[in-house]
Amino acid sequence: MKKLILFILLALPLRLFALELKVGDVLLQPRDCWSCTLIEEQEGTIYSHMGMVIQVEPTVQVIDALGKVKISSFEQFNSGTQKNQKISVLRLRREDAVEHLQENRLEFLAFYLNYFDGLKYDHDFLWNNLDENDEELMYCSEMVTKLLKGFMGVEVATRSMKFDKNRDAWIQYFRGNPPDGKIGNSPAVFEQSELFHEVGEL
Repeated sequence: MKKLILFILLALPLRLFALELKVGDVLLQPRDCWSCTLIEEQEGTIYSHMGMVIQVEPTVQVIDALGKVKISSFEQFNSGTQKNQKISVLRLRREDAVEHLQENRLEFLAFYLNYFDGLKYDHDFLWNNLDENDEELMYCSEMVTKLLKGFMGVEVATRSMKFDKNRDAWIQYFRGNPPDGKIGNSPAVFEQSELFHEVGEL
């Protein structure tokens, strides 16, 4: 009998034991790189990057800003996760907001494609930064913040940014003076925000 129960458990689809992702879920990601370590130590978190689920069927697709704003498969996004670490999955607390995103997922995707897809990455972490063609440059948490606000009016907090920890390294990163006091945010702001709750890890 015990062998039969074990066989049934092993035969069940693995997806029954996996977290069910939804459109709009925020993925906080630990990464292993020099600038990632600077961000994590400055913000007091293990997360230096983030993305958002934009599609769940037929496959999970994730949007993020790294190199440029783009859509990737979850597998591609997850390949950047630091070894022996996990992605934290955050979801909006407001159930009506979560339902709105599921019911209007195609409109949400279209909004993203029209206004965000393909924008260049902002290495300078400036909130309103334009390239030579007057197109906005964006970093990961900025993109998700502006996407949520633009599509459904959800306002994730911004704050006066600091670059006081590992100061010499920050000066090296910015090739000069860091943008102290400029408005911005980071994955840590999402991690601490009361707008979201963690639904699991991947």
